[in-house]
Amino acid sequence: MQPKQGIRCYNSAKCAKISGQNVQEVQIPVPWGHVAGKWWGDSSVQPVIGLHGLEDNANTFDTLAPLLSAPSFLAIDMTGHGLSSHFPALGAYHFVDFVILLRRVAAHFKWTNLSLIGHSFGSALAFVYSALFPDDVDAYVSIDCARTLMMLQKEDLLGVIRATLDRTLAIEERLAHDPPSYTYEELRALVHAGSRKSVSLESCDILLERGMKKVSDGDSRYFLSRDPLLKFRWNCTLTEDFLLTCASRIKCRVLSIRASRGFLHGGKPEEVYLHTLDLMQQCEYHGVDGTHHLHLNNPERVAPLINKFLNTPSSKL
Repeated sequence: MQPKQGIRCYNSAKCAKISGQNVQEVQIPVPWGHVAGKWWGDSSVQPVIGLHGLEDNANTFDTLAPLLSAPSFLAIDMTGHGLSSHFPALGAYHFVDFVILLRRVAAHFKWTNLSLIGHSFGSALAFVYSALFPDDVDAYVSIDCARTLMMLQKEDLLGVIRATLDRTLAIEERLAHDPPSYTYEELRALVHAGSRKSVSLESCDILLERGMKKVSDGDSRYFLSRDPLLKFRWNCTLTEDFLLTCASRIKCRVLSIRASRGFLHGGKPEEVYLHTLDLMQQCEYHGVDGTHHLHLNNPERVAPLINKFLNTPSSKL
């Protein structure tokens, strides 16, 4: 099977039409290169910002964005993902690196009163950002948030650091050589399995259009373009106390959507997640049928909830 061609305008600065809305590629300068993004609608209007999950990319919003009633929507590729620059090979990523990245984007455009839609890791990012800068966020939509799946217990800390140090060095050594390559069908199956089959095979095609590269021109083999260093637990160093403190500081309106077949069910992560909902001052909660990637596989199930929420006048406390 070969990747689909001619469906969308992903790698061009030219605008295309998707469901009647313009969409264009953008690049935002950062000290190590650029942050790439896809901007739907009117780029003269401050957009709702979309934040994807770990190891996904901005295409995760491809099916949802055309259903949003917002006049402007910007989905960014976080550092090391999609078409964005990787960090220099100086070690693994940390969760705070992504919080700073969102701050850089807002500062670049001089935006305040942000409206954020985050999926999974992106939702955890929006959650922490909303707590750190409570006066700068107006609305936050959480789609199957992974914040409590990122909790690190104190007794696990030394073991995680030790394992991550060794694995980081091993990955850096591997990066000196060519990355593993696959046929398109193999890569598609790899992404499907790696998501615990949360991403449908059709949705894998959407993510891969922005998340793979050919080995060489004319070749029929591909490799994942995301940074391999994203896999490690440096990302996952949030504690229960930190998460609960964040929840109590969030003042903006919050819409929390949880998938019926998502990743957050049972045990301590679910218990702490539900506690964070209680602590947030203006939180609306909905359970929706679907997998962890329900916004990509079944956007029609979440778009009406998001549109109603975003169109509700702000009442920040």
